[in-house]
Amino acid sequence: MLANALPQLYALVLSVVAARYLGPSGMGRQSFIAFVEATTITLLSGSFSLALMRYIGEAVGAGRAGSARWLAVRILRIEMAAALVGGGALVVIAALGGEPRDAWLLAALAVVSSTVATVPGAVLVGLQRWRDATIAGLTTGGLGVVATIVVLSLGGRITAMFVVEAIVTTIALLWTGALARGALDGLHAQPAPAPDLLRGTVRFAVFSFGGSILYLIVWRRSEFFFLQHYSSDRQIAFYSIAFAVATGVVRLPSAMGEVLAPAVATLFGAGAHERIRAGFSRALRLLVLATLPVTAAAAALGPEALRLFWGEAFSPATGPFLIMVAASLLTPVTVLCSSLLAGLGRVGVPLLAEALAAGVDIGVAFALVPHHGALGAAIASSCALVASGLPLLVYASRITGPLRVQPVALVRGAIVAGAGGGVAWAVSAAFGGGVGLVLGLLCGTAVFLGLALLVGFLPRADAEWLREVLGKRFSGPAGDALLALAGRRQ
Repeated sequence: MLANALPQLYALVLSVVAARYLGPSGMGRQSFIAFVEATTITLLSGSFSLALMRYIGEAVGAGRAGSARWLAVRILRIEMAAALVGGGALVVIAALGGEPRDAWLLAALAVVSSTVATVPGAVLVGLQRWRDATIAGLTTGGLGVVATIVVLSLGGRITAMFVVEAIVTTIALLWTGALARGALDGLHAQPAPAPDLLRGTVRFAVFSFGGSILYLIVWRRSEFFFLQHYSSDRQIAFYSIAFAVATGVVRLPSAMGEVLAPAVATLFGAGAHERIRAGFSRALRLLVLATLPVTAAAAALGPEALRLFWGEAFSPATGPFLIMVAASLLTPVTVLCSSLLAGLGRVGVPLLAEALAAGVDIGVAFALVPHHGALGAAIASSCALVASGLPLLVYASRITGPLRVQPVALVRGAIVAGAGGGVAWAVSAAFGGGVGLVLGLLCGTAVFLGLALLVGFLPRADAEWLREVLGKRFSGPAGDALLALAGRRQ
């Protein structure tokens, strides 16, 4: 969860700093280069990273540790070649007049190191070595944020930001690679050729590649291309901020869903199908409940926070932000369903769902972005999220059997979260500024917790399960607090 959530927090901090030092136009240009860089990395590594993670998990679950080691080396060779292709593409953009030229060249270096780094990252996740998978990225990312703030404060511009990124991604590659090698050595098995695993990984990756393209369209700001063509760098900046904040709001709940894939793959390899079926309903229920107060607080306090942290010049980002926050309620559920299906090796229906969503995204963006800029881009993105999430939820429920989501508990949770959000908005609007933001957050939290203690927020069985699973750390006062969230009337 930290590995997925904290980088988004880093991105939000950098967004605020870039907005203050570069202004709307400069920030828009920097965001577009970073978007092209991230898109290239995802295209070249996303499908193989997911496939490697999945098949390493299955191999270990089936007792084939040596085959897992062999497979990791084979995929590393493929990704090294892909990294050179991706870096070369950005070098060509720089040669053809991409500005600032040095920024594009440095982004090319970041593409190479980040693409290769996905292999050791997938190995660590596939082995469920969460701490190792987290520590390198979080540490280097945090240092990168500090370094970027320093260089911008000293007068650096867009190119200086990419200097820092190139250095940070290279260090992260070396660090993660060392951790992955140690994890593979810890399997205490000699590499054993496994052509069947390699064929399965490549086949999964090929099918997933189409999904990666669709994923980029639906989930990764593909609307930038429409804004670049039809609008301006300022509109790119407004949409970039709205997208980053709305995505950051649900990043922690989404991370809860993402950790499901390697666990499902390992259980699938061990033949523990009943455990897979039994866990999905509870995961879905808890994830929805975790998302409700987060999105309520974001909708209530987000507009004032945008004006306060990014500045009045970026207040036009408020409208796109509210639209995307509303749609983000479905995002963690979609991630959870995708993780389940990835762990089971089911790629067909998710591919069709993403294709539908991509068509919706492109069509709505083409219709609205030319006349409405960032607002039209936000509507297009939100429509795509809904078009992707609902089919996946239906299909996942058919695989696992009837879902026990307890509608009464979800409605009660929505009312409790909505009441807290409403109070937070009212207090923030009454006082305004930083004072209103802090008071709104405190008052909204107090109302939310008070109602949770009175009528309940978590179902009692889920609260007891959480306390048991989290072990000794939650067996004392913290465990009692979890049970308190179940309320007195359940």
